[in-house]
This record gives sequence, C-alpha cells and structure tokens, in this order.
Amino acid sequence: MDNDAKQKIAYFKFSLIAPLINENYTQETAKEYMEVITSKVYDVPSLGKREFSPNTIKTWLYCYRKYGFEGLYPKSRCDKGASRVLTDDVKAYIKNLKLDNPRRSAKSIYQELLVKKFIELDKVSLSTVQRYLRKTKISTSALNTKDRRAFEMEYPNDCWQSDISMGPYLVINDKKIKTYLIAFLDDSSRLITHAEFYDTDNVISLIDAFKKAISKRGVPKKLFVDNGKVFQSEQLHLICASLGTSLCYAEPYSPESKGKIERFFRTLKDQWMYGFDWQKISSIDELNENLNKYIEGIYHQTVHSSTNMKPIEKFIKYTDTMKFINSKEELDNIFLYRVKRHVIKDATVSIEKIKFEVPMQYIGDYVNIRYYPKSLDKAYIFSEDGKLLQTIHPVNKIDNSKIRRKEIDFSL
Repeated sequence: MDNDAKQKIAYFKFSLIAPLINENYTQETAKEYMEVITSKVYDVPSLGKREFSPNTIKTWLYCYRKYGFEGLYPKSRCDKGASRVLTDDVKAYIKNLKLDNPRRSAKSIYQELLVKKFIELDKVSLSTVQRYLRKTKISTSALNTKDRRAFEMEYPNDCWQSDISMGPYLVINDKKIKTYLIAFLDDSSRLITHAEFYDTDNVISLIDAFKKAISKRGVPKKLFVDNGKVFQSEQLHLICASLGTSLCYAEPYSPESKGKIERFFRTLKDQWMYGFDWQKISSIDELNENLNKYIEGIYHQTVHSSTNMKPIEKFIKYTDTMKFINSKEELDNIFLYRVKRHVIKDATVSIEKIKFEVPMQYIGDYVNIRYYPKSLDKAYIFSEDGKLLQTIHPVNKIDNSKIRRKEIDFSL
C-alpha cells in the first residue's frame, strides 16, 4: 500500500474519532456516540466496505493521542492471508448489499459472495449468511429521515463555518482584477475569525486565510464547509487532522445548512460593499484594510439579533475554554503542504516546478516533503512518523559547479 493510500485511511480514522477528541458529539455520552458509529458500514479508501468494533475505535483514539495524526497510518498486518469465516470485510459487504436493497434474499447475497470470491463454498454455508442477516436486523425506515432543524453551537470555537463569495472588480494599473472573499465565521458568537479578499479562489488562498484565522482566534473543534472543489482539498483534510479539527461538509443543494455564513455575506454587501466607491481602491491590500475596519469597528461591535450580544463580547467571554497554538513554529509546521517525491539520480526532487537538492543518501527513495507554497526558498523532509529529518533548498547550479569533484583516471 502506497503512502497516499495510507494517508487517506488515516484521515478516515480521524474523521470517526474527532468528535471523541473534541467532545462535540451530538449524542448524550461518548458511549452512545460509539454505539452509533460502530453500527454503520463505511466505504474506507483502498479497503472497501468495513464496519468497526468499539475496541478498534478506542485503539485509534489511543494512537492519535500518543502519536498524533501519524499514529493513525495503517501498519502491516501480521495475519495477512489467514482465512476466517465471515470476516469483518464480508460482514460489512453483506450488510451494505442488504441496505442497498432491503428486499434482496440471503440466497442471492450468498451467491454474489461466492461469485466474487469473498467466501469459499466449503467454508461458509448459506445458513451462516442467513444467521448474520437475522442478527443485523437492518431497518431502513430511519435512514430516510433527515433532521433539518436550525442549530447553534453553545460555545465559541465549537464550530466555524467557511465559504467563498465573489468580491468587487478592481482596476489596478489599467487592468481589471477579479476578487474573491474568503471568510471564516464562529457559529456560536457570529464573530468573523478571519476574512480576506484574494485574486484567486484556490486552495492556497483558502489555507492562507485559515491559518490567519487560527493564529488570531484559536483552533475550532469543527470546520463546516460546502462541497466545492477547493474545500475537498487533501491538504485541507491533513491540516484539519493535525489540528484535531473535524472537517464537515454541508449536504448538497442544502443552502440552509450554511445560513450563518451566507447571512454574513449579505450583511457585508448591504452595509459596506454597496455603499463603497471601488474606483478609489488602488490595491487588494487597501481593499482588505477597509474590510478589516468594517469587521472590527462595526460588525463585531453590533449586537447580533440571534445572540443578543456583540460578536466580540460573546467570543471573548469564553476564551479560557479555547485551544490556541502559541508557537509560530508549531503553527507553520502544521500548515506546511505535504507531498511524496521520488529522488532521482542527480539527488533532486521537483516541488512546484522548482528543483530542490536532496542529500545523496536518499537517491532512489521516495521521501515525504513538506513546504509552504508561498515561500519556496526551503522545504523539509519528514519521516513516516512525522519527525523532521532534513531541510532542503532549491538547486544552485553556480555553487554546485564550484564543488571539487573526484578526479577520474581515464587510463583504467
């Protein structure tokens, strides 16, 4: 299994244990949450249909708390190849088939298992499958019920919402520039943890804004976003996992689930954007200065109709309960981009189309690289368990030409 596959599996594990880490499950107790997640079938990246026991979830939780996100990477199984009657994989597959078609018979499912070689005829009987199906007692009546009631988090930083909105067109040096507003809103207090205009709406801009929000306002337990491509970024998943933040997605075509951030965008346009003379703005930096003045001076100082408090007052009231990352170095390391690269024969790797020099010992190996895309003067090699091994820099061909090489005896 390659590193990308292991990484996706690790993030899947984190998505299940994150509510236990942050204690923000919707059930009354952690035990009830465990009962819910262990009763479901999951489509695990690279592994297919799976269901998990409480002990498995507890093991993941222990590994995360002891080793961090890297502790969730799958290890090689010592019993690989051993046959078992109705393995967890087979049980999950049977359950999923029944959920897809509740009227499907046990015999039909049994025949499919044989055809696809999930089981062997002489080791698993039809009655075994029938007994398992009776035990599962699958009921589909509850699966079609969706709770669409309005929700609000009790405390600041329990959940943030984020979205991207079209900004104004600016004319800078006779060139028309399209802008995008990326904003993060605290669900409980309605405080804007960070908002900024960019000239692109890509992943780099999103993560830059997210980092600034966390540096100012702490770490959210949950980040709630829509299903747009930029929010599906693997880098965002990894960063959230490293922070201990659950990344949650709104249901497609369900705008009410993002009502608070959408409401902020409308308020911003009504109170600030529509009454502004964009012709006077000479740069995006100047646009952001004016945006910040409005947010800090007006929006945060106005009593919100839903909370009956000013956003800044409610947010500050609970700062003692929040998690902050006070070390700039730690925050920088969390927000480094993560890629895997093959070290070629000249001891280099390519990052964002720039060649970086790597110690000779890594030639022929695949290495885990972390870097910040806005500052490509250096990058870092990390071990599989997240330890910094080397700092690397772009190739300097002139300096390399001055290095004395071993003399070659052509007479041999």
